Amino acid sequence: MGASSKRTTRPRLAILGAGPVGLDAALSGVERGFDVVVYEAAPRPAANVRDWGHVRLFTPWAMNVSPRMRRQLERLDLRWEVDEETSPTGRELANRILDPLWASDALGPRLHLDSRVVAIGRKGVLKHEEIASPERAAKPFRLLIRSGSGTERMERADVVIDCTGKYGHPNTLGDGGIPALGELALGRRIQRGIPELEYDFGEWRGRTVLLAGAGHSAQTVAFELAQLAEGRSDTKVLWVLRKERPDWGAVEDDPLSQRKRLTDAADALARGASPAVEPLPGAVVEELSSENGGIRVALRREGAGRDHVKVDRVVSLTGGVGDHTIYRQLQVHECYATSGPMKLAAALLGESSGDCLQQGGHGADTLENPEPNYFILGDKSYGRNNTFLLRVGWEQVDEVFDRLQEGR
Repeated sequence: MGASSKRTTRPRLAILGAGPVGLDAALSGVERGFDVVVYEAAPRPAANVRDWGHVRLFTPWAMNVSPRMRRQLERLDLRWEVDEETSPTGRELANRILDPLWASDALGPRLHLDSRVVAIGRKGVLKHEEIASPERAAKPFRLLIRSGSGTERMERADVVIDCTGKYGHPNTLGDGGIPALGELALGRRIQRGIPELEYDFGEWRGRTVLLAGAGHSAQTVAFELAQLAEGRSDTKVLWVLRKERPDWGAVEDDPLSQRKRLTDAADALARGASPAVEPLPGAVVEELSSENGGIRVALRREGAGRDHVKVDRVVSLTGGVGDHTIYRQLQVHECYATSGPMKLAAALLGESSGDCLQQGGHGADTLENPEPNYFILGDKSYGRNNTFLLRVGWEQVDEVFDRLQEGR
């Protein structure tokens, strides 16, 4: 057979998740000649972004559109004139940038919607076999895909990039990171995202709300509920704060004005700035139960014993962590403390600054696992660390594809 008749097979690249980092990875894969397939569990791309679409980001447009996205928008002559120093909402980011790019001829045919990856293995080998070996690397990945209706199929890939994020896997309410008594039974009645109060205010006014969490999401809800309750005595917020003195994630001389306004407002609310918001520092949720259409909550505070309160709504915003069950049968070295990949977790631990603006890429070595050609990128790669920034995701994509290119 002559050289001219030889056939080359492009590596099949599976990208999990059609959010911003998944989009950037897909664009990079197409540019570099991979056979790209993107699996998204939801019926639409960027589903998580759309779920918090009413929330405005701290960071401006300039930091939320990658160079690859800009190039592709220019190629498609898609105009998105904005003031790049203003901050978009999640909905604006999805409508103006993410949706048009996913709908393009370059990516649309590669996007498999309603396709949740529930498990990944290697053909012919188990988790404990051929550890990090070339023989293992030669075996294709097997991906079990399930649709919303329960239909299953098996697909293969040579490289897998997990960009599924953390948003869909919130932490629970109870002390020690495990569910409180009764929490699992009442799961559907607990709000685990930021409510869209602007359009749903009638459902929140005149209610007693238990809010748990001290991060920026919880701060946003506390601030918006305080505004909603202004001038009214029938709306009450019980704000459960695990720490006696939260630091609110405040940054000295913060260059992000919206973040500074929020952390300042949170600190003021914790000091009693709103009669509608009662801060409960040093409190944890022990038990929840239904009671006459409401929810009875048992709280424990150090030195104060147990309190029982009845509320109408519970909002739990206690952070989240990625779904590790996807790669349970793969050789992923996970940090026991952060649940992120071990090498990257160690690099993040060694950094002195907790400000996301100081974060950058940490190199391809930190993104590699013992499992050959399996990479976790984006917010999920940071585990419980909450300083991830989208521009770090763009750098991670460059680092991984440069490393993949070296091996081809």
